[in-house]
Amino acid sequence: MTSSRKAHPDHPPVTAPATAPEAGPTCGPATCGPRGMARRQAILMAARRLFVEKGFEKTTLSDIIAVAGGSRATLYEHFGDKEGLFRAIMEEDNAMILSGLAPAQANEQVTPEAGLTAFALHLVKALLNEETTATVRILIAEGDRVPDIVEAFFRIGPENAIGRLADYLRRLSDRGDLRIDDPAAAAQAFLGMVTGNLLVRRLILPQSAPPIPDLDRYVRQAVHLFLNGARVPDPKAA
Repeated sequence: MTSSRKAHPDHPPVTAPATAPEAGPTCGPATCGPRGMARRQAILMAARRLFVEKGFEKTTLSDIIAVAGGSRATLYEHFGDKEGLFRAIMEEDNAMILSGLAPAQANEQVTPEAGLTAFALHLVKALLNEETTATVRILIAEGDRVPDIVEAFFRIGPENAIGRLADYLRRLSDRGDLRIDDPAAAAQAFLGMVTGNLLVRRLILPQSAPPIPDLDRYVRQAVHLFLNGARVPDPKAA
């Protein structure tokens, strides 16, 4: 995707990669060294705040630079454009959410119940985080004006989470811990069970996040139902 931005008087325009819309600019000393990473984080924090306060459409790059400091050239080097900046926020949120699955993926000694429970607790706490729900509210409010960003959200977030969880469930099934014919469908069902009601309630009633003990109980019940089902076993089938 090529940016239509006018050239800055002091710097040539930067275009985003045409073949990989989610990819960021090339990593180099200026962007990936300690100072570059600190500058990147400052820009992300400023953008988050302004997107929530003013909305994505009304926030300008000048607004972000005024809060974060630095220059347009620095912002272009890190993110390409405003859309790239919002994608980076979504990627950061998604990486934080999926990090909860890493321990179970890395250790085969973790039982399916323990692995899924730890991941689900991490997931719902992350989704109830104000920064994450604020991002979702922006997409709901402005999705019709930024359809490309909404499509990127689904690829970076839900679809990526389903794929990662499906890989984990497939591995559990392959080694005989579970019996799952369609890991992708099972992953989608599990994520829906765990997040659906909580996220909708959080979006509509921002101050109604459940206390941690209730959240823990809710997640454990969902994991139990997912792993064991609700049907009474048929003794004739034994």
